[in-house]
Amino acid sequence: MTRYQKNKEEVRQFAIDWQADFSNHNYSYSELAVFQDMFSRLGRKYGLLREFRENGIL
Repeated sequence: MTRYQKNKEEVRQFAIDWQADFSNHNYSYSELAVFQDMFSRLGRKYGLLREFRENGIL
């Protein structure tokens, strides 16, 4: 497994964990904007944008 593939899997797992734990937090709009920007950048970098959109992360 290449470093790219390992990082991609780590980003995917982080997004899954973040989404599963979402209801346990009261995020402000600015915090949500930061997460959306981060997931957009990482999704673009690792080819996960479609997956993130389909799963409601973006």
